Amino acid sequence: MHKIKVAIVLSLALTLMSLLALGAPVLTIYSQGIACVQDTLTLSLTKGISDVKVPVPASIIAESALISTDATLLSQSFDYTNAGDLETAAVGKKVEVMTSNGVYRGTLLSYGTDTITILDSSGIIRTIAQPQQVNLGNQDAFSLDPVLTLKMQSEKKGDVPATISYLTRNLSWAGSYICVLDKDQSTLSLQGQITLRNQCGLEFSGAKIRFVAGDVNQVTNNFSSMRAAPAPMAAMEPGASVQSAFEYHLYTLPGTIDLANGDSLVVPYAKASTVAVNKTYIYDGARDPGVQVKVSFVNSAKNGLGIPLPAGTVRLFGTADGALLFLGEDTINHTAKDETVNLTVGSAFDLVGERTQVSREKIAPSSYRATYSIVLRNHKDVSVSINVREHLNGTWNITISSQAYEKVDSNTINFTVIVPAGGESKVGYTVEYNY
Repeated sequence: MHKIKVAIVLSLALTLMSLLALGAPVLTIYSQGIACVQDTLTLSLTKGISDVKVPVPASIIAESALISTDATLLSQSFDYTNAGDLETAAVGKKVEVMTSNGVYRGTLLSYGTDTITILDSSGIIRTIAQPQQVNLGNQDAFSLDPVLTLKMQSEKKGDVPATISYLTRNLSWAGSYICVLDKDQSTLSLQGQITLRNQCGLEFSGAKIRFVAGDVNQVTNNFSSMRAAPAPMAAMEPGASVQSAFEYHLYTLPGTIDLANGDSLVVPYAKASTVAVNKTYIYDGARDPGVQVKVSFVNSAKNGLGIPLPAGTVRLFGTADGALLFLGEDTINHTAKDETVNLTVGSAFDLVGERTQVSREKIAPSSYRATYSIVLRNHKDVSVSINVREHLNGTWNITISSQAYEKVDSNTINFTVIVPAGGESKVGYTVEYNY
């Protein structure tokens, strides 16, 4: 079986065009896989009407393009032939088919794995078996390089400065955090970082990078899936500036970044060295068999933070024998300053909880009485405090309780239980439900 080779030489003829970047492009990137690009150019125009071709990403949302210049924009069009669609785009075009038996010329009618069908100059439809090469003669009919063609009108000949902005898909950011607990587990160090992914089809050199934290509404959200390339750490000092922008937060990374197509770069943007933390244990026996370890801290200036924290994955580490030890990870939503960050780290190995429904009885047509017993065992050599969470349904009333409890919300109560080192503690209560 012979493979079809499509040979095409497309030298992008940029007639009446000269593009010169006057400043760094600005990329404002959103976590939903979309970005706003702004760049400055110099357009070389003739007097009258000129066609100017501007290289743009293959993933551009063409109708979002905005050109600002002293010349008059008459129209704009996006020209791009995806390599995978090249054969389809060639149907109806003049082609030259080379085989081991000779060369055939005509208009391409259809193509297959081992056959090409053409209409030759004598009006004969020929089906050619096992073609070796197909030459697409009309190079101007295809554009393998995505370009935005601008039809400009100018009163004079010369260079005209212009600003171009547009939206493009397949540029995105994702937040993440690396936290390291100190030895006594009372403070942690935090590094916030952003992973920038460029799959839009265009390279950006010396770009100013901004990213927006917030959920931006879009009419459609049918973005192509992105493959994450290996993520090297960009050489950059942390310290992104942040400001409010509409109802979102806009972060500007320091310096400029080269972001090639296919790149996945990790860029630090925030750092705090001594963040006070609080570690708690929670036993929610109806939902999880283990005693969960929670770590929380306040996103405040006093804690060395106090900036809006973008949503992302938080990875928590400790140390053992002088080396880092991975403790667990959790995700956080966008967190405003002075709000508390709560992380579920994992289950405590040496703490055990057992929850038992001792009884359940119907006491009226729509009323029930249930009794629960909770046993907590502590295999540590120090006493611990465990928050026991219970979830109640309908209209409820606790008639008997072994100890005081706190009402967290309309359906949740919390017992704070001290469990001695090497010992156990019990909690019991009876509740009546009305539905």
